[in-house]
Amino acid sequence: MRSRWLRLVVVLVCVCGASGPVPAAADGADARVGEIETLMSAYEAAGTFSGAVLVVETGETIYERAIGCANHDWGVANTMDTRFRIASLTKAFTKVLLLQLVEEGRVDLSGTIADYLPDYAGPGADRITVAQLFDHRSGIVGESAVSNLDRIERDYFTRSRMLELIAGYELAAAPGQLWIYSNFGYYLLGAIIEAASGRTYNELLQERICVPAGMHDTLPDGTTQLIERRASGHFLDSSGVLTLDVPLDMSFVFAYGDLLSTPRDLYLFYRALLDGRLVNEAHRRIVYDNEAEHRPIGDGSRVAYVYEDGPASVNGFRAGIYNYPREERFVIVLMNVRGSGAALVYEVGRNIAAVLYGAPYALPSPLL
Repeated sequence: MRSRWLRLVVVLVCVCGASGPVPAAADGADARVGEIETLMSAYEAAGTFSGAVLVVETGETIYERAIGCANHDWGVANTMDTRFRIASLTKAFTKVLLLQLVEEGRVDLSGTIADYLPDYAGPGADRITVAQLFDHRSGIVGESAVSNLDRIERDYFTRSRMLELIAGYELAAAPGQLWIYSNFGYYLLGAIIEAASGRTYNELLQERICVPAGMHDTLPDGTTQLIERRASGHFLDSSGVLTLDVPLDMSFVFAYGDLLSTPRDLYLFYRALLDGRLVNEAHRRIVYDNEAEHRPIGDGSRVAYVYEDGPASVNGFRAGIYNYPREERFVIVLMNVRGSGAALVYEVGRNIAAVLYGAPYALPSPLL
């Protein structure tokens, strides 16, 4: 992507808390760029944001900036190449991989869990369809039903052990009866993808999404692996105390939340999806168009037509994608801090959108 205006890449110097110099606006530069810079500098000064943002309009980057620390203990700064956990934004990749297999006839949306995972012994395995898992209408519980979640999610789980765990919970509703957001349902979709293809999720991800989209920084996070440029997740409480967030073994989240990525890679993913390079038109609409609607921007006094993916959250991280298709605008926000003292990812995204639309918004205030 070429930038037709001013490209801003500002890295926070974590040790002393000061950012590098911001280049002066070029002659004829869009005034919105300076306003977005003022907004993000306010988040930096407030001490409530750590991560990276990317703003693309009509295919060209008009603003990008990284703020804060990839690892605060070591004073390692975030950059635009830092890899962040993207939490439930992972589900969009799982949807695409599944629908690719549907197009090839390897998966039938009307097929049941038992058709693809015959050893899965959970209730409703012979009645719950792939489509119901996809649409969060399987009746399978989400993580909220796990009473000791904070403890067990620190352990390493093999696929078979995790499937046994999921199978041990009763259905929260009859299949197809209610919409119940289910991370476990998407774990099962990941297992179905692997079973139907005979390949690992990551092999399919790289070959079927990353290569055709030109992505180089998206991959599953492995807790015990050394991964270059991976951010650590932080927790910021309301009094301004920053710590590393509680541990999570990424084997527990798999196809519903284990991917690492960058803002640039996420833009390339959605660009490839919209351009028809990943799935056919009908399936693109299933993944994308059905979710677009009018939502607030800035202080909420105005709305814009947008596809929002997020706010997504996992231990130490928040993420959101905001695509305004009628104006071909993308705002991507990845954060490696969460907690009561941290900025809300959707607030950051919607405030940037407010600048683009000339809508009112409030600058963030420092923590008390």
